Amino acid sequence: MRTASRHLPAARRRAFQWRAWVTLVLLGTATWLAISGVVLYLAPSGRVAKTVDWRLLWLAKEQWEALHTVFGFVFLVLAGVHLKYNGRSILAYLRRRAAEVERVRREAAWASLALLLVTLAAVYDWAPVRQVMAWSEGMNAVWERWGTERGLTVVSEEEAHPEEASEARGYGRLSVADLAVQEDVPLEVALRRLTQAGVGAQPEDNLLTLSGRSGIAPADLAAIVRGEAAGDGD
Repeated sequence: MRTASRHLPAARRRAFQWRAWVTLVLLGTATWLAISGVVLYLAPSGRVAKTVDWRLLWLAKEQWEALHTVFGFVFLVLAGVHLKYNGRSILAYLRRRAAEVERVRREAAWASLALLLVTLAAVYDWAPVRQVMAWSEGMNAVWERWGTERGLTVVSEEEAHPEEASEARGYGRLSVADLAVQEDVPLEVALRRLTQAGVGAQPEDNLLTLSGRSGIAPADLAAIVRGEAAGDGD
């Protein structure tokens, strides 16, 4: 009997469970996305990372970025495969729950509102998203000081991008409040004009930071504050 069991036909052996494989890989991919996302949030900017040779678990920042990007695509592909394998089960589950929609309608509405608020806060730089991103910028400063204390020369933004620095030098270091005083524009008017232009700002935000977030040059941001069309600030 033992000898016979060793020579069972391949068809009688347990088939490879592709559905289970996809689920497990999808779970592992989500875990890597979460880990790499936290690492990149705490990591310094590219110029600082290169100067201080920043690494975590022997991986440089570029390698963590590659991991995060690749696993993001893998997650999307496997999510589609997962839906293919489990589409009927998911539809059946939704049909069973359809009768209970009335009981959770209020919860569903509040859940949708919460997701919408988080999305808008991320897009328009509302609190507390603004503070979360500011903490990330603060971590970059911590790494820069760490490198300086060890005698490493961290290249400044002006040295790394001299053509951008020459344009930003006039306005980039000014806060919105300072610019409003300089241009003789009421602060609330300056903030309103920036908001209308799609730039969420606070009085203490400097124009160089806002430029990085919005993609609008500091001189153009100053033009917006003055009430001029972007591009008139040159």
